[in-house]
Amino acid sequence: MLTRLLHACGLYLGPESALMPPQADNPEGFWEHLGFVAINDELLNGLGGAWDLPPRIDENFKDSRLDPLRMKAKLLIEGFDSARVWGWKDPRNSLTLPFWLNVLPGLKTLIMVRNPLEAAHSMRERNGTSYSFGLRLWEIYNRRVIEAVDEKDRLVTHYDSFFRDAESELRRIVRFVGLPDTEVCKAAALVSGRRRHTHFTIDAVIDTGASAEIIELYRGLIAEASARDKTQMAKAPSARRLKSDEAELLPGSVSRVNGFVPTKGKLRN
Repeated sequence: MLTRLLHACGLYLGPESALMPPQADNPEGFWEHLGFVAINDELLNGLGGAWDLPPRIDENFKDSRLDPLRMKAKLLIEGFDSARVWGWKDPRNSLTLPFWLNVLPGLKTLIMVRNPLEAAHSMRERNGTSYSFGLRLWEIYNRRVIEAVDEKDRLVTHYDSFFRDAESELRRIVRFVGLPDTEVCKAAALVSGRRRHTHFTIDAVIDTGASAEIIELYRGLIAEASARDKTQMAKAPSARRLKSDEAELLPGSVSRVNGFVPTKGKLRN
């Protein structure tokens, strides 16, 4: 959704032919550049992982064995040289961001935060995964991206904000990105609540028996997304500080989720 809105505001994503085509479960498109997805997949595979099997947290993304992929990445990026402001969206970036920061120093990162239970529900519907797995993957992805990028180079936005005041939130984002705000009003009108199939509160996440680390990470991300200036940032709970032992987060560890998912508060169209 956010990538579509930014594209409407002038963000260059590459030629349409290079974007992942829409599918039945996402008719408005994924807005992912297939070239970046391919490099991320190759990178994760080379590290013995995948989108659903995160590599170890201590992987060295500057290792010389990744030089061929760095060359591919630089050649791909050259195709964007003529664009004033460009970008790409891929959830895998949360796991591979150190690689891209090495290739593109000063890269600005937008982090879209969504309720962890909503993310787990989406993965269950699309991939058939368990809620326990989805919640753990949400934690790994969000913790990794927060650890990888400095606060000055990132902007955290909450999915819920676009259903309360899409125009204000989008205007804040285009300022950070460096896009003009002339198309913000028109772009914000593209947001439709009818496309939102699920909505959970933080209380619902607690009711699942999710770990304290997941709850506190989510609270820290909400606080950063809500902060509008450096003073508020200083007072907000830091998502970066709320760190647990990643050894417990790797696939194969014992679930700390009781598997009960409340239906109260869930909206389905």
